[in-house]
Amino acid sequence: MNHSLVKKTTTYLVLFYLFLIGGLSVYGQQEKINQLKKDLLKNNLTDSAKIKVFGDLGWYYGNINIDSSFFFTKKGLELSIETKNQQGLGQSYNDLGIIFYRTSQYDDAIINYKKSLNFRKSLNDSVGVAGLYSKIAITFQQMDVLDSALFYNKKATTIYEALKMDRFVDTNLSNAANIYLNLQHYPKALEIQLEVLEKRKKRNNVLELAESHVNIGNIYQKLLDFENCKKYYDIAEKLGEENNLIRLLSPLYNNYGNIYRSEGNIKEALKYYEKAYAIRKTLDDEHGIASVTGNLAVLYLEEGKINLASFYFYTSIAKAKKVKAKKIESNAYKSLAILKSYQKELDSAFWYQTKFNELETELNSEKVIKQIAEIETKYETEKKEKEIAVQKEQLLKNELLIKNKNLYAILITSALLILGIISFGYYKRNQFKKKQLQKEIDLKDALSAIKTQNRLQEQRLRISRDLHDNIGSQLTFIISSIDNLKYVSKDIGEKLSTKLSEISLFTSDTIFQLRDTIWAMNKNEITFDDIHTRVLSFVEKAKTAAPNTSFNVDNKVDREFSFTSIAGINVFRVLQEAINNAIKYAEATEINILLTTKNDHFCIEICDNGKGFDIKTVTLGNGLSNMEKRMQEIGGTIQIDATENKGTCIELLLNK
Repeated sequence: MNHSLVKKTTTYLVLFYLFLIGGLSVYGQQEKINQLKKDLLKNNLTDSAKIKVFGDLGWYYGNINIDSSFFFTKKGLELSIETKNQQGLGQSYNDLGIIFYRTSQYDDAIINYKKSLNFRKSLNDSVGVAGLYSKIAITFQQMDVLDSALFYNKKATTIYEALKMDRFVDTNLSNAANIYLNLQHYPKALEIQLEVLEKRKKRNNVLELAESHVNIGNIYQKLLDFENCKKYYDIAEKLGEENNLIRLLSPLYNNYGNIYRSEGNIKEALKYYEKAYAIRKTLDDEHGIASVTGNLAVLYLEEGKINLASFYFYTSIAKAKKVKAKKIESNAYKSLAILKSYQKELDSAFWYQTKFNELETELNSEKVIKQIAEIETKYETEKKEKEIAVQKEQLLKNELLIKNKNLYAILITSALLILGIISFGYYKRNQFKKKQLQKEIDLKDALSAIKTQNRLQEQRLRISRDLHDNIGSQLTFIISSIDNLKYVSKDIGEKLSTKLSEISLFTSDTIFQLRDTIWAMNKNEITFDDIHTRVLSFVEKAKTAAPNTSFNVDNKVDREFSFTSIAGINVFRVLQEAINNAIKYAEATEINILLTTKNDHFCIEICDNGKGFDIKTVTLGNGLSNMEKRMQEIGGTIQIDATENKGTCIELLLNK
């Protein structure tokens, strides 16, 4: 059957279905629009009332006719400018931002949100300011500018928490979880979304419940747990279709398509992709169209339909560039590199691989983490500057109080003691000046210390950026080149293929080591939670490398510990070496890692059931010697207890 005909038929059926479930809603909105237009004809309507009516018309037209929505919203803006209505200006720019967001014109959306923000701040409208921060965060998230998204999300959440607006706090927490999802921090994202869902169940708001189920399903999809993913998606789909939640159903159908494609059910995948595509065309959702056409392209590529795949890839790239969806654009370049390699167009394959590498480097999670660290440093600097401002204000109050006391003392003193009082006044004044001067010196020292700390942090970030952007990207290019060479050169010998795989594996391991070093350099101090998270991540990698070895990580640390970046990375390197030795040399089938405290010291024990050795007769190799040197450098100790054929225990002890 002709694909174009199938596509059109499916699209028409979906549009007809949307018309049926949305008909009553549109009819209700049209009634409100007709009533608002009648209100505009009233002679006694004030300018403020007209501005509100224009705004309401723009809002209700938002889901029916974008052009009409623009028209009435701009009418409200023009009247607000003419009458200098601050509240109307804030609302009109906010409404324009929403329209631009819905049509995927994200740069224009942010411009109008920020204009509205200025008016909301001047009116001391805390709720309005928080709402705009939240909208700006979501817009940056759609543009894959995740550091800015997290920055504005935190600002919105802080205001909502201060106002005790729990519903909006939950919404922003859910958005923050979606950002962590994009950062591939899946456990944290899932923990937040599950907490938000429990709170939303108490409020029983249909839209919020549907959104939570979609968000949780998205995380399970990334974790490849399709059973749990479908369980949450099914609930969201039912709520969405029963309540005409079109904007929620659009990404949901797209995600269903991803699942069925992963399971090899091409027919169901195509059905859901087409449903998502039809809704997004109806909503004029450029970002959504970029996503679903990319998915359709991958589907057809896997089916071997090269022409259709190419068409949808180029469509996805064009839409992604328009809305600055760099991750979608990157994915399309990666798939096109594979497609061109298959067609033996090696120049094109290399070009698309290069474009993919450039975008991936820009979007690399290490860069995002660095940017987040810069935001946190900025927060700390602002906090210290505020503290200094408070101290200055207190000094001025103290100065005024002292002057008033001196004046009062002079007035009540008798004429006979005037000379003595004046002398005493001069003495006190000199003493006060000395104290004032000393406090100013202390303040300058504090500011100097802050500036020094910031310069050190900037130097660290500059070094880590150079390491990541230069060495990291070169190593990544080496891996890609080796993989492409293996793919293109299908007839190479087994020995050469094995050697290339070893080089690729060694290069990948070097990248991981480089990322660990950058992780430590980007921090002034490393907390126990940082080390614990790093240990868990390393163990997961070790499980993949040694599938026949079981691992057990037991955390019994009951207090907060923090270390310098050098101490933290040394402890982590020693632990890495101990686990590698247990796998590589001891041939252990069970490795237990215990994190605990001993006499106010931080302690790590690594025990295995491997071959062991006689500590009295064996010659310590470079690995064990390096472990001892690393612990000595940071003032720690290492104790090795080994018995032949009974395993080995290594204890690391570090002061708090």
